[in-house]
Amino acid sequence: MRVVLRHVRRAIRTAVPAAEETLSYQMPVYTLDGVPVLYFAGWKHHYSLYPASDALVAAFRDELAGYQRTRGTIRFPLSEPVPEPLIERIARFRAEQLRTRDKGKGARKTGRHAQLERVRRFCAALPGMTEKLSHGTPAFFVEKDKGVFAMFADNHHEDGHLAVWLPVPEDLQSALIEEEPATYFKPPYVGSSGWIGIELARIRDDALEGHLREAWQLVARKVKSRTAGSARRLRSRL
Repeated sequence: MRVVLRHVRRAIRTAVPAAEETLSYQMPVYTLDGVPVLYFAGWKHHYSLYPASDALVAAFRDELAGYQRTRGTIRFPLSEPVPEPLIERIARFRAEQLRTRDKGKGARKTGRHAQLERVRRFCAALPGMTEKLSHGTPAFFVEKDKGVFAMFADNHHEDGHLAVWLPVPEDLQSALIEEEPATYFKPPYVGSSGWIGIELARIRDDALEGHLREAWQLVARKVKSRTAGSARRLRSRL
């Protein structure tokens, strides 16, 4: 398996030399500016590449015809040689998909890279903030590895949103979405916990900064409360 994954790594690095390898979802992933290009993982009888969007599958329809695909994943059997040229082309296609989102009229202000830097700029002004890749996307914490208060979402599962997800005060989620449905939406996974998604191209700097600051305060209070509770429990055992 190590030899197989070494070939996969070589193909991706050859195609996208600027990509950086890290771990997310307990899988290796290559990213550009913190946004995933390709995940890959080895299994008992196959190894997989993810994500395989409808556009990618259509572009490589003939070449992928002999491989199993499921839930946006391409499966390559271990019993066959690693198709490095195909993986290289897939990696280049994915990288170009990301670059294309940053092109065109207004790209400097509204593209993926510009919007990520915008979120980073406001988050950097918050005390103790740290950033790292979490669940395949840039995430922002109130302190190192504790209390995520914002996540950058770039077309998550092909949903078309270039957004930031963050928590809001109780009962505010529904009010925001009802008042401005083009700007706010209920994100997957964390939406049930009171988080909102914000379309970055549709929100002013002052409003975005305010949301990020308030999210940081909400999560920082919870982290502080948990830390204090742990300290009390420890003292009670002494």
